[in-house]
Amino acid sequence: MTDDLIPTPPQAPATPIEAAELIRARQRNRARVMAVLLGLFVVLVFAISIVKIQLGHAG
Repeated sequence: MTDDLIPTPPQAPATPIEAAELIRARQRNRARVMAVLLGLFVVLVFAISIVKIQLGHAG
């Protein structure tokens, strides 16, 4: 009954190739997240710059 509440540890990959594929997949996912965050940061800085220029506060 309480066994459902106890988290089980992740299963280890059977082969080194599977382990490498798992690592690469995690790296790709982290890279995508970082790319999205960087893109959002660039858009934010661009938008702030446009607003400052329109208000005459360039500098």
